Amino acid sequence: MNAVVHVPQFPLQAVLRHEPAEWARPVVLVDPASDTPRVMDLTGPARAAGVASGMTAPQALARCRDVGVRHRSPRAEATATDALLQAAFGFSPNLEQTSPGTVTLDLRGLSEWRGGGSGDGTAPMAWGARLHAVAAGLGLQARVGLGATPSVALHAARWPAVNSAASLVAGPVAWARDAAGFVASLPVEALDPTPHVLEILGKWGVSTVGALLALGQAELADRLGLEALGLFAAASTTARRPLRLARPAEHFEETAELGHPVETLEPLLFVLRRHAESLEARLAAFGWVAEVLVLRLRLESGAAWERRLDVPQPTRRAEVLFRMLQTHLDGVRTESAVTGATLSAEPARPVQRQFGLFEAALKDPHQFQETLARLSALVGADRVGSPVRSDGHRPGQFRLVPPDFDNAPPAKGRAAELARRTPWRCFRPPLPADVAAWLDPMFRPGAPDTVDAKVVAFPGVASAGAAKPVEPGADPSRRPASVRCTVAGGRIVEASGPWEASGRWWEADGWSRAEWDVSLRGGTVLRLVESGGVWTVEGAMD
Repeated sequence: MNAVVHVPQFPLQAVLRHEPAEWARPVVLVDPASDTPRVMDLTGPARAAGVASGMTAPQALARCRDVGVRHRSPRAEATATDALLQAAFGFSPNLEQTSPGTVTLDLRGLSEWRGGGSGDGTAPMAWGARLHAVAAGLGLQARVGLGATPSVALHAARWPAVNSAASLVAGPVAWARDAAGFVASLPVEALDPTPHVLEILGKWGVSTVGALLALGQAELADRLGLEALGLFAAASTTARRPLRLARPAEHFEETAELGHPVETLEPLLFVLRRHAESLEARLAAFGWVAEVLVLRLRLESGAAWERRLDVPQPTRRAEVLFRMLQTHLDGVRTESAVTGATLSAEPARPVQRQFGLFEAALKDPHQFQETLARLSALVGADRVGSPVRSDGHRPGQFRLVPPDFDNAPPAKGRAAELARRTPWRCFRPPLPADVAAWLDPMFRPGAPDTVDAKVVAFPGVASAGAAKPVEPGADPSRRPASVRCTVAGGRIVEASGPWEASGRWWEADGWSRAEWDVSLRGGTVLRLVESGGVWTVEGAMD
């Protein structure tokens, strides 16, 4: 038993598969690669308006001024072919790409066809309906034909059954149970004769395959030549040919050329939603999931826009993939309107992880990543992530990286570190401070020369954020005498330091700083830092 999935008007369907509303409008398809682009296919409303195949684009517009002219897209046809093969591969591993838009499957060994599909045909027709539903989910309106041989199955898919006694038809699915009676009732055009032979047969009054077979193969070959043998071979119901088995490409990409430039997000999201649903069906045929999404947009200006999105937890669920795209595109602005969209998925095998008795995973990793993406859009991507120390000696130097839960430290060690109490409280960012320092670096408060000691002020950062100037000739290394900031203020009774550090002095972004640990009269202990003539408070002892 064989099955054939046939997509009529395949070049036009490949272009409009993500725009189903266009089938209700007059649309024609032309091939821009030809010397004189002519209408090669058209929709029903265009045909009703008087447009016919073979017309040029201006002639079609003269017949119907509202007709939409679309260009044939080899890339869209290749994508639709891959999608059709991958969908059919989920039903049978033995398949053949018979022609563009036509796939033949060998059904031997399938449970639905045990016993040759005898009985009332409920199981085979249900199988065909599922195959058609998968193709429809990919945006392809196909017909499914079932028959004893590949040739009979192809006839059942391409031509509506006209003999109800010889076939079983349910919507887009046809099963030729009586192969001989079914083929005999087909019109002679089903055998694809040349126009010259078809004209001769018409003059003879031969309109069906049964009438052609009644003439006899030898007699017809004497009059029509070798082409008659090809007609009889196409009408055979017993000859079986071996299939040229093909394996679908493990390439998952959906592309769409938009009929009109898109300037708002909603029409683009509609196309991307259909892309995500198609990728889900195609990945399911192989049992794979998507770990990376690559989104490419073609702009009206001719430029290209591309982004790679890592899937937090590899999945093929269309809802999750679409939500990722929507969240990312909320903050995207392009230089011109969008004329095309391509979405591809890098596949991976699903990973099953066994957790320990007291281990747990994120309840919804995708929702967590969506929250991070929204935060990145609000505050900037450089302000969201997990802090990691950077190489260098500068205190507090770190960078933000995406959270990595798979390589996180064990929960036991992490809990012990969090439970450890520390008396030191750091301020991020450091607090601006106004500091007065002793002119004599060796001076100690309470010494006999207290009366003769003088102080000089070193202002910190003003409330508006601008640095106050340091008094000319002042030396920041002087011992601080008093401090005033938002958390504390007063005279300093003890000061330890300075502890000086510097780095990257050979570059323009070099740094230097001097730290002091000071104790105020009230017992408050602060860490003062001077850098570039500006004083700040980096921490306090609780």
